[in-house]
Amino acid sequence: MLRYQLVEGWYSSRSWFAAALLAVAVGGCKNESVTIVPADTNYYPLAVGDFRIYNVTDTIWTRNVKSYNRFQFRERVAEEYVDATGRQSFRVIRSRRSVATDPWVDDSVLVVSPAAGNVLVTRNNVRRVELIFPVREGFWNANAFNNMNDIKQENLRYTNIEKPFTATSGSSVVTYPKTLTTSTPDEKEDPTYINAFYYLRVRQVYALGEGPVFRSRRRFIYTEPGTADLPVPGVIYRGITRTEVLVEKGR
Repeated sequence: MLRYQLVEGWYSSRSWFAAALLAVAVGGCKNESVTIVPADTNYYPLAVGDFRIYNVTDTIWTRNVKSYNRFQFRERVAEEYVDATGRQSFRVIRSRRSVATDPWVDDSVLVVSPAAGNVLVTRNNVRRVELIFPVREGFWNANAFNNMNDIKQENLRYTNIEKPFTATSGSSVVTYPKTLTTSTPDEKEDPTYINAFYYLRVRQVYALGEGPVFRSRRRFIYTEPGTADLPVPGVIYRGITRTEVLVEKGR
């Protein structure tokens, strides 16, 4: 599995970088120019006035008893500006309502900063690297621009590159022909994320020309913290899952 290395906001794998240097050297020997094709950043398109509405389902476990909470999020692009680093940024207002007939109530604000090399998203004053370009298999450090950088560095990767994805929420079923999926490591890649006592898996799906169409976050604790209890198969002491499915998009 390749690892990506941060270089002033751009990401590259050591193997890819070495191959690129070799290609330039060979091209120089042949007196030929090397054309660099710009990365397709249309997996997270943004424009002022755009909005996306998601059906959200929270499933909560307390001592292995499960409950549900369903509502909607709307993400509306309110403003475009250039931030202090000179980077194009979009202020996105997230609103919430319990059912479709309720008025929207502003919930939070996030900042999305797309560029040719990556897409940065800031939530609760924490900036994370959500996507990198060009797209290829391998891990990258989602915490490269925040103070959690030393906690976990190689913690996000692409899977199912350019594969179709079907999103289902109630009666809404939509298939997107070309998508990218980002995911945290599985239990074989990093057992600190998934093991007998703990489970954390975060997954996001981006559709070409549409942006984020599906989000999933699952976090389980299988035994009571501070005890010597061993996990029991199928028993969740405490946990929560959240799924967000895009059901409407417009301007």
